[in-house]
Amino acid sequence: MGSSNAPWADAPFALISSPGRGENLQKLDDAVFIARDMANAHNGMLRALNSIYQQCIFVKEPKDVKDLLLYATFWCDWIHEHHTGEETFLFPQIEEITGVKGLMEVNVAQHHAFMEGLEAFHKYAKETKVEEYDGLKLKLLIDRFGGKLTKHLTEEIGTLLGLKTYDGPALKKAYLKFDGEMRKGEKSILYPIVFGSSDNSYEEGFEWPEVPGPIRALVHYWFERKYQGVWRFCPSTTWGERRPLMFTEKQS
Repeated sequence: MGSSNAPWADAPFALISSPGRGENLQKLDDAVFIARDMANAHNGMLRALNSIYQQCIFVKEPKDVKDLLLYATFWCDWIHEHHTGEETFLFPQIEEITGVKGLMEVNVAQHHAFMEGLEAFHKYAKETKVEEYDGLKLKLLIDRFGGKLTKHLTEEIGTLLGLKTYDGPALKKAYLKFDGEMRKGEKSILYPIVFGSSDNSYEEGFEWPEVPGPIRALVHYWFERKYQGVWRFCPSTTWGERRPLMFTEKQS
C-alpha cells in the first residue's frame, strides 16, 4: 500500500466542486440536481484521467502495459459516448425545452477544442504495441488536451446551473432519460470504470452513482472479471473507496 502523501487521482487536473453542497439533497432545485449529477460524472472522468497520468511513466512490465493501454482506451470510449450523447440528445432537448436556440453551443464548441488531442491519445492507446510503449509519450499526449477537457467539464456545470429559470421538471425528465441511455453501455466496461472512478468521501461525502447495494457486488464479482487486470488502474474500489494508486514512484 502507498504512503498517505503519495499522489492520487485528484491531480493534476482539478476536480469540480459539487453543486448543492451543504443543501438538503432531497429538495434541490432541478437545475442544481442536474448540474450536481453531471459534476459527479465529470469528476469520475477526471479521476480516471489523473490515474492514467500519475501512473503511466511507472508502468514497465508487458502485462501491466497491456492493461494500462486498455484502461486508457476504455476511458476514451467513455468520454466519446458521453459527449456524443450530449450532442445528439441532451443538448438539443435542453434547447427545445428552454426555447433558446444555441444555448449549449459554447459547450459543443469546447468538445471540438480538445477533440484532436483526445483522438491522438485514443489512437496511441489502441494501436501501440506493448514493446513500443513509452509512458512519457502517453503523459505528453494527455498534456495536449487535459487542460482543455478540464475547462470544458468544469464550465459545462455552470451552464447547467444557469437553467434555473426554465422548466425544471421537463429538464430533469430529459436529463434522467439521457442518464438512462448512458447506462446502457457495455456492463463489463462501463460499470467498472464508473464505479472505480467515484469517491464516496469527496467533499461532504456521498454515494455516486446511487444504485442498490447488490449492483456493486454484481459488478465487482461478475462484470469486472472479463478485464480484471485493467481495473487495477482505477483510483477507487467498486464501492467508491479511495485506494492508493498501484504504480507510482512510491511503489516503484
